[in-house]
Amino acid sequence: MPSSTDGQKEPAFEKDAELHHQPTSWPGARPAACLGASDRGDKVSTLDLTGHGKFTVLTGIGGQGWVDAAKAVAKELGVDIAGHLIGPRQPWQDFSGDWARSREIRDSGVLLVRPDQHVGCARMRSAATRRRICAKP
Repeated sequence: MPSSTDGQKEPAFEKDAELHHQPTSWPGARPAACLGASDRGDKVSTLDLTGHGKFTVLTGIGGQGWVDAAKAVAKELGVDIAGHLIGPRQPWQDFSGDWARSREIRDSGVLLVRPDQHVGCARMRSAATRRRICAKP
């Protein structure tokens, strides 16, 4: 079974974990970051984009391939998978820098968020085998 984190180590807490919240996109966490809609400027949370009974792909400006792969897998398996691009000149922008600080993936990486709004899988960067990673064995 492939690792849900590309082999990267869990980030250490910068402050006392018992006293301070540390935003993270580590699998099992809820990926909360403040974003803005590029066409309206409305503020939303990444949590507003996830859940709603479906899986969600969150990726940066280099992650269109992940969104395309998610659409293909969704069609093949008959499940709903939403895809959101976050970054400059994308539908969702990171005006406050919250996403950049907490995402723990590169602009071409991806977070697969489960319907319960928890990260199920994180990939640091684009992979030539995107569909193989996401598709059933």
